[in-house]
Amino acid sequence: MLELKNSLRQNLELYVKECVKTGILYKDAVQQLEMEYVMMVLGQTGYNISKAADVLGINRNTLSKKITEFRSFEKFRNHQKLHNGR
Repeated sequence: MLELKNSLRQNLELYVKECVKTGILYKDAVQQLEMEYVMMVLGQTGYNISKAADVLGINRNTLSKKITEFRSFEKFRNHQKLHNGR
C-alpha cells in the first residue's frame, strides 16, 4: 500500500509540475483532476449516480451538479456517450 501511495504522489507531482510549466491556472488544474476522477468512478459504476456518489463520498445532488458543470467539456461528453451508448 505504501508503494502505491508513493507512486500516486509521484504521478500527482508530475501533473502539478506540468501544469506549472505550461501555465495552467490553479482552478483549471483542479477542475481537470476532479473531472478525471469523477469520470473514472462513473465509468466503474456504469454511470449510476447514486453508486458513484457513494464511492466518491459526496452527496448525490453534488455529483449531479458536477456532471452538469463537466458537460461543457468535450472529453466528458465523449466519455458519457461511450458509457451510456448515446
